[in-house]
Amino acid sequence: MTQNIPLAVVLTVLASIALAIASVVQHLAVADQAAQLPGSKLSGKQLVAVLRNPQWLGGLLLTGVGAGLQVVALLMAPLTVVQPIGVLAVPWTILLAARVHSRRILPPMWVATALTVAGTAAFAWVAIAHAAPAPVLNDTWLVVGTVVGFGVAALLALVGSRGPLPLRCLAWSAAAAVIYGAESGVVKAIGHYTTTRPWLGSATFWFLAASIAVGAVLAGIWIQQGYAAGPAEIVVGTLNAAGPVAGVAYGIAVLGEGVNITSGAAWLMLLCAGVAISGVLILSRFHPSTTDPS
Repeated sequence: MTQNIPLAVVLTVLASIALAIASVVQHLAVADQAAQLPGSKLSGKQLVAVLRNPQWLGGLLLTGVGAGLQVVALLMAPLTVVQPIGVLAVPWTILLAARVHSRRILPPMWVATALTVAGTAAFAWVAIAHAAPAPVLNDTWLVVGTVVGFGVAALLALVGSRGPLPLRCLAWSAAAAVIYGAESGVVKAIGHYTTTRPWLGSATFWFLAASIAVGAVLAGIWIQQGYAAGPAEIVVGTLNAAGPVAGVAYGIAVLGEGVNITSGAAWLMLLCAGVAISGVLILSRFHPSTTDPS
């Protein structure tokens, strides 16, 4: 597909709006099943009930629309350009959640949102300024990088399941974010694979395709556990702060998109990522879904 960065940006913004609406809708559906205690975890029976909920299914449809828009955007622009823009879902979710829960948006919430958006936007700006024109496809690195990404996500999911209660929502969400970040790179690799190589007989291609299917299922389950353990704002904030970091890390380490990144730019990207994640941590303390606005 022809590169078209402006159109890719527009599609990604629309995807962020769809994700925000879907997150709030699905969180409400999960809240009907979860015990709503700190660190709550859905049982298998509760998870099945959630999957049958029409409200949750409507959110799933919106998520699919957003994912489709992002896939098209990824085929039009570098991963390092598309992935970070999704952080716009954070302010959309804050506004929607405040409306749904009839809560006033407190100053710390605005500060948290500003840090998350500003940190990710700056991260994206540095990444865009040093983006490589096209990915480098190395079969070994594609397989190893994807396996490592799944391993990191599994460790975070373990923390979500058995870690300290205040960290469980963040950990479940971060696990899904790592999967989504890595899969953004996988989607881009597959797109270039089909246009530059004989892919039908490639074991690497089918491994990558299978990883997308498995990752989508795992990340989807982990997001629902995140909704059960905490509010939609934390889940979306974590997805859109940690996801771009994971996506860009995959792009740099696996797809060779970091060939133009200097050491100074790398340190600046780390600083910006820290700012974005600090916003999510503040948001975990102050968010519209809290039962006590004070």
